[in-house]
Amino acid sequence: MAEGRQVLVVEDEMTIVLVIEDTLLELGAHVVGPASRLDVALRLASEASIDAAILDVNIRGGNSYPVADILAERGIPFVFCSGYSDWALEERHRDRPRLTKPYSPSDLAERLLQLLGAGSNERSQ
Repeated sequence: MAEGRQVLVVEDEMTIVLVIEDTLLELGAHVVGPASRLDVALRLASEASIDAAILDVNIRGGNSYPVADILAERGIPFVFCSGYSDWALEERHRDRPRLTKPYSPSDLAERLLQLLGAGSNERSQ
């Protein structure tokens, strides 16, 4: 289901980026980015061809909420990855999928496959 799919990764901790990249590669997905800074993440979210995204909430330059806004506007599914609880997320994004750090590669893979399944209709249109 993830074979050949493009997944934007917004994360500024290299050790976590490596885990995400390994997980995506095992699923056959392609990594877009990774973006560790807000300006790069905003550009990729606006311009790149992507099927889903994995967003760390806090990154260099701010937080990823503006990136999430762009993805939502484009109809691209995404998951927030954060050590914060739900109440810490901005209200407009509290209903979005979330992985709590630390998470396992299998949790990430499961969530990503759910996102891509939910987004498969949008890609075929």
